[in-house]
Amino acid sequence: MRRFDAEEIKAWSAARRLSRAIAAALDGFKREDIAIGLSEQLGETVSKATLDAYASPEKPHAIPAHRLAALYAVTGDERLLNALLNEVGLIAVPAKYEALLKRERARELKERAEREEQAADAEWKARR
Repeated sequence: MRRFDAEEIKAWSAARRLSRAIAAALDGFKREDIAIGLSEQLGETVSKATLDAYASPEKPHAIPAHRLAALYAVTGDERLLNALLNEVGLIAVPAKYEALLKRERARELKERAEREEQAADAEWKARR
């Protein structure tokens, strides 16, 4: 559940933040190799130039969602997904944790219901 430091991808728009995230995630990789991996993953041609455009906050090329998912699959860098999801207050979590998250959510709902029940009991008793 890694995420980029806010300063690392700081920009004035969500599209530019995502471009900066892509550029940072590609550090240490040969972009030609990533473009080949993306092409294989997607079954369509993705050029290095296109990848460069996605990674440039100065270019008007926003990466489509299916290509961002494929970029994650090729790089293994979940920070890419979290950079996008952060814009709406979410994070990407590995599927193996789904049951734990459901359990915690159920506990929260149960606690809320118990508090509401206690408040209703108190109100009922006060009115008798």
